[in-house]
Amino acid sequence: MYRFSFHRPLMVISLGLVSHCVSAALQPLAEAPLANDTEFHCHFNRDASTDCTTTYRYTILKANGREMLSRIDFDYSEGDTFEVISAQSTQPGAKPVALAATQIDTRTAPNPDQGFSRNKQTSLAFPNLRVGTQIRYTVRQHYPAKPLMTQFHYVLKLGPGAVRRDRFKARFTAERPIQWRSEMFDDFKVTPSSNGKTLDVVLKAPTYVNYINESSAAALLRSPRLEVGSAVERQAYFGDFAQRYNQILGANLPAQAAAAVTAARSLAPAEQVAAMMQHINDHYRYLGDWRASERGYVPFSLAEIEQHGYGDCKDLATLLTAMLKAIGIKAETAWVSRGDVVDALLIPGTQAPNHAIVRAEVDGQVWWLDPTNPVFAPGQTMPDIQDRWVLVNDAQGQVREEHIPLERPEVAVRLDKHVQFGKEGDGAVKATITFSRLPLMQLSVADRQQGTTATDQNICANFGNDISDCQITREPTGFVVHDGYSVTASMNDQRALEKLANDYVYTDPSLKDRWEGYINYRRQGQQADLYLGNPETYDYTFTLTGGQMEKAIPGCKVRSPWYDLDLEGKLEDGSLRYHYRLSQKQRWLTHKEVASDAFGKMIDEARACAEQVHQVVKL
Repeated sequence: MYRFSFHRPLMVISLGLVSHCVSAALQPLAEAPLANDTEFHCHFNRDASTDCTTTYRYTILKANGREMLSRIDFDYSEGDTFEVISAQSTQPGAKPVALAATQIDTRTAPNPDQGFSRNKQTSLAFPNLRVGTQIRYTVRQHYPAKPLMTQFHYVLKLGPGAVRRDRFKARFTAERPIQWRSEMFDDFKVTPSSNGKTLDVVLKAPTYVNYINESSAAALLRSPRLEVGSAVERQAYFGDFAQRYNQILGANLPAQAAAAVTAARSLAPAEQVAAMMQHINDHYRYLGDWRASERGYVPFSLAEIEQHGYGDCKDLATLLTAMLKAIGIKAETAWVSRGDVVDALLIPGTQAPNHAIVRAEVDGQVWWLDPTNPVFAPGQTMPDIQDRWVLVNDAQGQVREEHIPLERPEVAVRLDKHVQFGKEGDGAVKATITFSRLPLMQLSVADRQQGTTATDQNICANFGNDISDCQITREPTGFVVHDGYSVTASMNDQRALEKLANDYVYTDPSLKDRWEGYINYRRQGQQADLYLGNPETYDYTFTLTGGQMEKAIPGCKVRSPWYDLDLEGKLEDGSLRYHYRLSQKQRWLTHKEVASDAFGKMIDEARACAEQVHQVVKL
């Protein structure tokens, strides 16, 4: 597949899977580099603050376990209280030795990429680590309640890793009854007290789960998880925040925002939204300010946001909502979990979302707007917030749950490529590429971040490994992009054909190579789920001239829940013209799906379809 990938893309989208020459599997227990024994106790106070004391014990089993424990970091907010109660190491056959005070260092933590804070970082550096060394340390931390937060919510997630878990024990206590929900938690025993104010969690038996040699596109959609909270109703957690957001939205717009609204009043609704997004992009940076206080979920006021000229997700989402409401578009702030993987909403508490966006109704359709992105395509939802729950705050301060749908696999790249073969197997190439949807957004971001010259070189590189004299012609991109952006390209391909005895061979790797990663996955027994990216359709037309083609292309169709493929061709007057359309219909493939007989059948059909394009060419 011609990926048309660009450096520094907005979202990394996998159009093919990396093949491995070794088997994927769960790593054997004998290869575990570390053994762990963890015990902790968290108490949830009446004011929604939390106190946690945790004791960690590690035994180094393999040499690489030393590096894993080389420096142990704890990052925490400036307002938290953090204390190292004890720390010691024990060499094989020796007595425990307390960690020297000089090996415990506290400093200001590095600032995040898109924000600044005064978080602190405490690090432990144990000396003389070697195989057999045991280390033990106990830390205590107090988490003050965040503004307007009256309920407690805690998420315990115990996924795979390169540590043998020998023992795990947790106790949660609270001043009020504890609610709890879990998934994939069969390896643990969960015991609530009779009054519901204590919850004990114990690992039933030692475990070691670590995946090796998986695809670079692999992840786990589900892992063992326990959530505890003081309530299970979203209004209990978010009602006070919703009221505060509406108070902020009720203020007058600051001057620049008001002027932008006035300037856009004569536009159609979709154009109004684009204008508001453009205004925020032009005048504000996505930058969080957590220095003065830990605001938690609470945004700055509209006036403060305009004065700063920057904001984090909740600030920019609140400003955009206010501007849209002022221009007459129904808009509401919303909270979502942003990322490739999203957990199911076990408890709708404050630890569930990590991002604020805007729900807007535009021309009878719901748009999910994220003003933190450096590009905007009207009506399109970014992949990192698709197909998941979202909590929406209405004008009355009521919080409801909705579902952001998966995007339809519309045409994202349309390619029309003409190749005139030369006498040495080379080819003169002329092509038109029409970008839409996510590839177009990635193109715009690449132009913005690295300049058009570098992006043009990336486009040329997608056509092969031996390209010369590549010329790209296109219009400038901008923050707002619209489907159907065209690029023309001309170049020489020194290896348009591969030499075979006295003849040459033509293959289309864009049609064939996609399936190799899946074949490897099944053959090597890989276990994880596979991320595909945005559901998209690729529509490619090729015209080949300058040589005598071996055969016609009869055409074929493949249909499945994951991919649809259509191929047709025509051979006449010394030229071969073929067209195919491939639709990727999902964001994720589960292990069960890829390993299924139905998926194997689809691969066989798709590979047979691709073989039709294979040609012996006489020049």
